[in-house]
Amino acid sequence: MQRSLRLTSNKQFTRIRGQGDSAANRFLVIRYLPNGLDHSRFGFMVSRRIGNAVVRNRVKRRLREAVRLTPVKAGWDAVFIARRGTESAGYQELKQAAGNLLHRVHIDDQNGNPGRALPTAATLDITE
Repeated sequence: MQRSLRLTSNKQFTRIRGQGDSAANRFLVIRYLPNGLDHSRFGFMVSRRIGNAVVRNRVKRRLREAVRLTPVKAGWDAVFIARRGTESAGYQELKQAAGNLLHRVHIDDQNGNPGRALPTAATLDITE
């Protein structure tokens, strides 16, 4: 996932956690808010309770890839928060959990091509 399509600043995370709606399943919580842009941005939070740095980074990499491969609608900021048990989940389980949450909150693009991923920086005019 392109860095420009990720939420990176504390201010962005705080705004979404404070004002956004949420949904949850066994492995993940999603907090989301419209952003008014022509693309969606995602952030990932994995607490120290999940495991050491190696485990936390593995979970974040798997989630980033799962979201990157899921067709999504433009105009949303969303933060995925990992729950306990995520560290032992396989990639397919995390991909299914993330896809399920995106579908429940109507951010997934059901009319998109099955293989369509998030746009690349080459196709976006990002001036931020």
